[in-house]
Amino acid sequence: MGPTLTFRTNFARVLAVVIAVVTLAALYFFAAQGGVRELLRSGPTALLGAALGWALFWRPQVEVSDGGITITNILRTIHVPWPAFKGVDSQWSLRVETPGRTFTAWAVPASSGMASRVRSTPRAALESAQTPGRRALTEGGNADAAALAIAERLHKLRAAGYLKGTPREEIRPTVTPNRAVITVLAALAALSVAGLVLG
Repeated sequence: MGPTLTFRTNFARVLAVVIAVVTLAALYFFAAQGGVRELLRSGPTALLGAALGWALFWRPQVEVSDGGITITNILRTIHVPWPAFKGVDSQWSLRVETPGRTFTAWAVPASSGMASRVRSTPRAALESAQTPGRRALTEGGNADAAALAIAERLHKLRAAGYLKGTPREEIRPTVTPNRAVITVLAALAALSVAGLVLG
């Protein structure tokens, strides 16, 4: 029905790049001033800062596709299939509602100019997502843009008859830990403590 749309804030990604550049500068300083010993002692702490920047600001995103909504947060990834979707709230940040739980997207904050609540049922909300002026908002990285994209994709899938006959209770969201992120952060934290204690 349509391409996969990805939502994230450009500011967060710029911040992640800035943190990475500062980390490289710190590593160079450690190596130049203290040699290998100082690099081994303080380097893991600098790398931990870069890894936190990557985990907090670069990786998180929200994807809207024909298969559902995928929320990549810091420590876990949530996939909400369309039959399990109940509604979306963009007042404070993007919050996707399912029959049993509500999931918040770290990567998509609310915009300052508009707060909206789009449910999966009201016709007015779905129709507003179809107007050319509102569709342009889906190109941004805020919760309102993502909510409108979700409403538009849901409307198209329903109109095409793809979501008929599937009981909502039989299909549930899946929550998967981001094991790579957790492993990297834990390893660097352990190396940072070891470097400070042994250095």
